[in-house]
Amino acid sequence: MTNLTPNAPLPASGEVISVIRPNATQRGQSSPVRSYRGILLSFIVFVCLPLLAATAYYAAIATDRYAARAGFSVRGMDMKSGVDGLGAITGLASSGSTTSDSYIVLSYLGSRELVEALDRELDLRGVYSSANVDPLSRLAQDATIEDFVAYWQRHIHTQFDPASGIIEFEVQSFSADHARRIGDMVLTLTQKLVNDLSASARNDALRFAREDVALQEARLRKALTAIRDFRASEQSVDPSASAALEVELIAGLESRLSDLNARIAALSQTLDDNAPSLVALRRDAEALTAEILQRRKAIGGDASDSTGSSAVTRQLAIYEELEVERSLAQQAYASALASLEQARRDADRQQRYLAIHLRPQTAESAKYPRSLRNLFVLGFALFAAWGIGVLLTMSVRDHLT
Repeated sequence: MTNLTPNAPLPASGEVISVIRPNATQRGQSSPVRSYRGILLSFIVFVCLPLLAATAYYAAIATDRYAARAGFSVRGMDMKSGVDGLGAITGLASSGSTTSDSYIVLSYLGSRELVEALDRELDLRGVYSSANVDPLSRLAQDATIEDFVAYWQRHIHTQFDPASGIIEFEVQSFSADHARRIGDMVLTLTQKLVNDLSASARNDALRFAREDVALQEARLRKALTAIRDFRASEQSVDPSASAALEVELIAGLESRLSDLNARIAALSQTLDDNAPSLVALRRDAEALTAEILQRRKAIGGDASDSTGSSAVTRQLAIYEELEVERSLAQQAYASALASLEQARRDADRQQRYLAIHLRPQTAESAKYPRSLRNLFVLGFALFAAWGIGVLLTMSVRDHLT
């Protein structure tokens, strides 16, 4: 084989021409060097530089944030010191507790209503968007209310223990005194919320009871008015008493008639039928019989009497219906009054209040940002992401070559 060099004569026929090529060893000498340099450069760019930037930010730019912590629980006057069997098994408060109110308070602590109230009282937006705050921690001057609420939710931390009902929260601000004032105002507004919830529940219970009393009172008044109108139209105070009196009169007339019949029977044996005394007795017996029949007809008949007044039976039936309605209405009214008193007692016993066991204090040192922890977490995340990226890149390159 003949190697071709510049200005060399052409090979003779039959000779094999050999072209100079770099061998495998020469071709791979620079590849590992370039690979190591690329890995080192990527480590500096994706790990070291961001970590140095974060260190510079926390050391020279980041604004200190102070924290104020408070704790409370929502209690009721009817709460019992013991725990029921279900609560002992599940670890939750009993059914008579204020757990639902506690969840309402938790929702309120991150709500727009609370943020707007704090902003009115403490100029929360002005403090959080101050030019003295670093750009990454600062609230934008033109932030919408939704952005403001999201910013607030990042600066308040809450926790709730369902077993004990204790709620604790921590608020952050850029001065210790302002953080304490925020904590005090949050407690004040939360206490107002609990009082409003308690008053609303009490007023609802009492309102329903009062409405029932008013309804039953109107029913009783209507029944009494119907009885009064009946007495005025029928000219009878108590038809039942009148009927009883009529029965007594009939009984008396029947007794007299019985005596007359006995005398007539006795005299008929000794006197002539046309005897004046016997004729007079028979005349009296007939008069009594007619009187008894007339009174019986007035009590048991459906027709009106000669004076035009209604029959006693019809009056008695109408009056009994009115009296039954009056009795039922009176009982319902008495029951409604008892329910109202019970509702008052229950409402007083079930009132809610805020039991504060931890009030905000003025911090002596800043709690946030936690620079060392954040730098450690950031460094670990950057290194892990960089390592995964390098492994994926080398794996893809090995498969392509």
